Amino acid sequence: MMRNFIRLAQAIAFYLIAALAYAEPSSPELTLGITPQHLPAELAKLWGPICQYLSRHTGYTIKFKTSKDLATFWQQTNAGAFDLVYITPPRYVSAHAAAGYVAFAKEDDSPLVGIIVVRKKEGPARIEELQGQKLAVPNLIAFGAAQIPQSYLLGKGVKVTLVAVNNHESVFRTVEKGLYPAGASNLRIFGMLDPAMQSQFRILWKSEPLPPFAFAAHPRVSHQVVDRIQKALVDMDEDAEGRALLEPLNIKGIVKAQDFDYDGMRKMKLKLE
Repeated sequence: MMRNFIRLAQAIAFYLIAALAYAEPSSPELTLGITPQHLPAELAKLWGPICQYLSRHTGYTIKFKTSKDLATFWQQTNAGAFDLVYITPPRYVSAHAAAGYVAFAKEDDSPLVGIIVVRKKEGPARIEELQGQKLAVPNLIAFGAAQIPQSYLLGKGVKVTLVAVNNHESVFRTVEKGLYPAGASNLRIFGMLDPAMQSQFRILWKSEPLPPFAFAAHPRVSHQVVDRIQKALVDMDEDAEGRALLEPLNIKGIVKAQDFDYDGMRKMKLKLE
């Protein structure tokens, strides 16, 4: 009898220890790394409230994080510094290979479209007029706003000098002031501009649509936690407060995503520096 009782107690202890080892944390703290397409203060203004919203709707503490520039952000992402990331499609592929990040959500019907803009009245009328000119870009390693436009221009025999101006806002400001004849950005960010500012530009070129930005999780984040965050993101479009938070980012909605959604990017075999 005593031996059976000891065995039962040992079995119960074993299962309790196992359950504790694999139990979901009651309120984990998570970092959401946001690609620094804007100034840090502007990003915090846009994403801070979203992190607070997700924290309330998941029960987790989700903290906004970014980096001083794109190069640092990619280094930190590939090293697995963030629990969650909001990331461009080619960089997602890189982060998946380097640190195991897995896509779980993406923008709904919001493909990444690179653009080249010029001043509405005084700007060049044709791509060929950019021959030998300087093109303002947020960063030399920006995919949709540097690599894709440059690749297109070279394909047309148009050689330009890319000039990094630190962020997308600076691209538009420097072109508007006439410091550069043209600048490259992406269509979603162009749509976020104040209408008065937007009216100063003409889109000279658009890229073919590419997969949208991805929300991805590091392998250390449990499936249960990811599922809850995924649901909160997807449900934002069904909630007035959620829609209001997405509107300044020009995000129409968020849907579920899987890693294979980005296989098209892998087939492009891009060389990311």
